[in-house]
Amino acid sequence: MKRLLAMLMLCALCLCGCVSRQLEEELLVIVLGVDADAEQNILLTVKVPSSAAENKGEAGGGSGYLLFSAGGHGFADALAMLRSAAPRQLNFSQVREIVFGDQAARRADFNLLLAQIDAIPRFRCSAAVIVCREEARAFAAAQKPDLGVRLSRYADVTLSDSAGKGFTPNINLCKTLRDLGTGFEDPLLILGALGNENAPGEMNPENVLDALPGQLPRQGASAIEMFGAAATDGVCVSGYLTGYEMALVHLAQGGDSALTLRQEAGVPLHITARAPARLTAELQRSPALLRMELTCEVHYPPGHPPDAEALKATLEGDMKALLARLQALRCDGMGFCCAAVRQFLTVREWEALGWREVYAAAETEIRVTVTCREG
Repeated sequence: MKRLLAMLMLCALCLCGCVSRQLEEELLVIVLGVDADAEQNILLTVKVPSSAAENKGEAGGGSGYLLFSAGGHGFADALAMLRSAAPRQLNFSQVREIVFGDQAARRADFNLLLAQIDAIPRFRCSAAVIVCREEARAFAAAQKPDLGVRLSRYADVTLSDSAGKGFTPNINLCKTLRDLGTGFEDPLLILGALGNENAPGEMNPENVLDALPGQLPRQGASAIEMFGAAATDGVCVSGYLTGYEMALVHLAQGGDSALTLRQEAGVPLHITARAPARLTAELQRSPALLRMELTCEVHYPPGHPPDAEALKATLEGDMKALLARLQALRCDGMGFCCAAVRQFLTVREWEALGWREVYAAAETEIRVTVTCREG
């Protein structure tokens, strides 16, 4: 028994030595930022842990993290320059976030940028994809672990918590590459921005959730705000959805998160979907008709039953406005394409339809069924 314990202790010491040596010989990338300009130049930024907490690095945001950036005419040149300029070999196996600046996310070769990132050796394909309304470099520099000491763990928990509440999508590089331009549902990406803590945004008196990051009426230790979604049109990012619009998407998809609405008296109502919405597409008529049928359950405080008909009308109106917004952005973020493609026997027939144009011009019909429960 003593011999076994001694061997376990020796193995632990060897493993610790290997990890320490790896940290000294490699830079473990936690955040990868991608920016672009009008001349097709690419700026790549990486945020890596520092082995010495006192070494803050240039614009590294402190907390024992360093920031390195390099640019080039195209992604390949920028990555080569970044690798040559970094003091150690870059290790992309621990990347938690890929942050695109607004200009980079709206490029016609956005899909190619994603593929080039995925082709980096040992790249972590489950990294979250974030679109920043400003520059990715400033976003990465401002990120820090408000709770705990490891940015990697903090990023995982924060993104999971936000998606679980219904305010942001649950999206990563694998899903984005799978669906962008070739899937049957356009991916919605996480939307982020730098908030102004000294001058927070004005609150919408009718719906505080109907806002974009960078405009939230809040104050806190972090300047980072992740709220809402960036919509894609099969090519690149085409526009933004607010936090409330993203919550409606989660509701239609039958997510576990509850949508909170308030009655005129300020009484909160918690709304969940019994099942994902039933989507159908009538393509025999012109324009086509997209129909959504959703069954919701509403929980209200004891003694404060809501007006079910008024609530039904509100949900139907908000869902219809959301679909109109997605159509204007040419983004099938709900997945009506899945209902449409089943009506065709061959790929040639489906491609001849021109789904993107049909979808953008289609009429919509929303039917919401509401069941109210006390408690």
